[in-house]
Parts: sequence; structure tokens; C-alpha cells
Amino acid sequence: MSFFTTLRNGAAAAVKSYKLILVVWITTLALVLAVGFPIKSFMNGIFGNSMAIERLNDGFDLGLAGDIGKPFGALLAAVSAGTFLAGTAGFFIMTFFAGGLFRRFTLAWGGLRVSDFLRASASNFFPFLKVALLMMLIIGAYTFLLIGLPAIVVTVISGSGIPSGKFMYVFYVIWGLGLPIWFFVADASRRWMAATGCGKVFRALGAGFRALKERFWLKYGIVLTVTAINAVFVAGLFWFTAVATPDRGFTVFLFFIATQTLFIIRLLMKAWRYAVVCEAAR
Repeated sequence: MSFFTTLRNGAAAAVKSYKLILVVWITTLALVLAVGFPIKSFMNGIFGNSMAIERLNDGFDLGLAGDIGKPFGALLAAVSAGTFLAGTAGFFIMTFFAGGLFRRFTLAWGGLRVSDFLRASASNFFPFLKVALLMMLIIGAYTFLLIGLPAIVVTVISGSGIPSGKFMYVFYVIWGLGLPIWFFVADASRRWMAATGCGKVFRALGAGFRALKERFWLKYGIVLTVTAINAVFVAGLFWFTAVATPDRGFTVFLFFIATQTLFIIRLLMKAWRYAVVCEAAR
């Protein structure tokens, strides 16, 4: 299978799974609302109808923290805890639904009903979680060897507190180019689990590395392309949310619709990566 054929077939498989993507979106939206509404209520209780919101719109104001007093510390703690809980829950949710998506993309023909999708997600959750945690450790060690260790050496040699210089950019580029390899191994491992029904993590990782060796450059190029497109899209999403945040009124609703549409596209692009790995590993 050629490079563009694999990308096209993966994109088609992801789009055909739109019902499953909507299930993922609804679940994550419910999570965000469950965390966001209490924080919003807390903020309304602190600020009320004061001019604090207008002051915050102009940028963070340290004087505002002093004016509010102790409630500001409680608000900051609530936002921090809510963000941490939402991020952790989001990680578990995406790991959970990955089991169903990989099951869908490993089918030789036909689709997957929502009930079967949820059943496959539940049965693959713990094996997929083990793979995700193990790959996080591997990527963490890989990051330390390629960025952390050279940064320590450069800092010691230069005597400055912050590692800098063109020398470090070389390691940043090498690190970025190496990430698609680990992404492919992780996805190919999960694909093997979904296809065989075996939950043994190290056997799955072995299958992932073996799949990488066959037509290496094709598979590497496919995952690198999809990863780069995803990175550009995520950067654009952050830019949009930063510059297009409305003040109030109907524009808030339009902003909500726009961000949720972009988030659904982000989920489709994530599913696209899963699908192209499954296509390439056939």
C-alpha cells in the first residue's frame, strides 16, 4: 500500500466512524462542564457584578488579587485542582475510548455499533492503560537522554542558568523527529491487542516493534505526516481560543460552537492517526 493510499484510507475510516467520535465528544464535553460550572459559580460568588472582570480582560492584575484577598487564593486552588482533575480524567477517557476505536479500525469490513464500541473500550481499557503508562516512561527516558542530559552538560559548560544556543536546537529537532517512532510502536501495539484480544503488554510492544521494521520509512513517513498536521492544527486551535475569546452575549455562544467544532475535528484527526497505523500494519 502506497503512502497516499494509506493516508486516504485512514482518513476515510476515521470519517466513517463519526458516530463513535461523537460519543467521545459528548463524554469529554460532560467532563468539562462538570468541572467548569462549579468554578464559574465560585467566580460569580467572588466577583459578582464588580469591575474585576473588566480588569481581568485587560490582563492579569496583581492588585486585583490583593483587593479580593483570601478568596482569590481559594479560587486559584480551585482552578488548579479542576485543571488537574480534568486533565487526568481526560487521559483516562481517551485511553478508554482508544480501545473501541482500535477495535473499529481492525475490522476487515463493516462498522461497529455504539454498544459494541463501548464494550470493546471497556475490555481493552486496562491493557491499553498499561501500554500508555509504559510508553510515557519510555518517552520520558527518551526525552531526558536527548534533551535533559545535553541541557545539563551545556549548562555546566557555559555556566549559565538556562541552556541555550544552536547546539540545543539540534537535539530539539532530533527529539521531534524521533517521536513518530514511539507513536507508531504504541499504536501498533494497541492495534495488535485489539485484533488478537490478548492483553499481554510486552508481547504487544514486541509486535509493535516488529511491525515497525517492515517498510519502516513508509510507516515512519505516514505517522510523521499525521503528527505534523495534528501539531499545526493544535497550535492553530490554541491561537484561535487565545485571540477570539468574546466578552459576552451571542458571541459567547458562537465561540462555544466554533471551539466544539474544532475539538471534534481534533478528535477525528486523532482517530486518523489510529486508522493509518492500522492500515499500514495490515
